[in-house]
Amino acid sequence: MVGLKIKEIRERNNLSREYVAIQMEMSLSQYSKIETENVDLKLSKLDKLVKIIGAKKSELFTLDYK
Repeated sequence: MVGLKIKEIRERNNLSREYVAIQMEMSLSQYSKIETENVDLKLSKLDKLVKIIGAKKSELFTLDYK
């Protein structure tokens, strides 16, 4: 669920996966695992990621009811 929120915010801010991966100093494959929730994300990486995509950590943990 957090990975999907990260992807949603990244896309909303018109950022490519490649750009974010470079800023995170990781491969595109490693970054893709974050968005597909195939890796545990350390808090330090999460802090860096939210700054890069222009989000707040709280946004990642809110539920969307549609």
